[in-house]
Amino acid sequence: MKKKKVLLLAVVATIGLTAYKIADDILTRLGMQQQAAQNAIISNIIGRFDSGPMDGAVEDGPSNSVYGQLKSFRLPYAKLLPDIIAGDKVAAAKELCDYVKEYINSETFMEEYRKLKESSLPLTDKGMSFGSLKRNSEVFRLNIKNYPNDTKYVAEQQKQLEENEKRIATLLEVMKKPFPGKDVWEKTYPADPAVLIKKRLQEYIQLAATVDFNAKLTGSGKRQTFVNPVYEKKSLKWKAIYRAGKEVNDVITIFAKDWLKEGVVLNNR
Repeated sequence: MKKKKVLLLAVVATIGLTAYKIADDILTRLGMQQQAAQNAIISNIIGRFDSGPMDGAVEDGPSNSVYGQLKSFRLPYAKLLPDIIAGDKVAAAKELCDYVKEYINSETFMEEYRKLKESSLPLTDKGMSFGSLKRNSEVFRLNIKNYPNDTKYVAEQQKQLEENEKRIATLLEVMKKPFPGKDVWEKTYPADPAVLIKKRLQEYIQLAATVDFNAKLTGSGKRQTFVNPVYEKKSLKWKAIYRAGKEVNDVITIFAKDWLKEGVVLNNR
């Protein structure tokens, strides 16, 4: 582990808040695209990076292995420039939090959350997922709109759209009844994502309180390890908090506690 070569957003990622500043300048400095930043936010909040149907009753989540942890928590790639490392990390951390909160309260967030929830539904129709069927309908509608003068093509697309919508309707009826994996799916993607936001904030506060920011490292470069073997076995989230540093985590902790105190109610609902 290399403590100085750390993303400022590392700790923010532990609560699903892996995005950046409201203005584009810090996104540019971090070498991140807006879409990539937002994808990182929502995936860490949900705790799932697979956009396909969930595997029956199996709940994706962290395990003791690094591979298992990466299923629910990842740091996005970022180009960390010297001025970010040496600059005002406290101010930057506050800006990151502001960006995240604004994005989470946006219609864009809710729309992406809805799509991910649909895509993860552990039900299929003739091998096709609910999310895929919904995307197909969008394509058919777009084709009909874009080629109004090609009556033969429009008729074909209209027919496929109607057939596709029937398949969607069938799955919607099945969704109303119990099915394998329904409980896990609804727990992973609750109707109100504010439930997940609150959970991640609470998890972060509890975990950050256990981090020893004075822990010593040995070795050099990417081969650095903790002197204390107990710390070396800590989770990726614990290590991300440590690597971000105490001053950044103090900001995030205050942010998390304040948000919980005011109540996690999303304005986009």
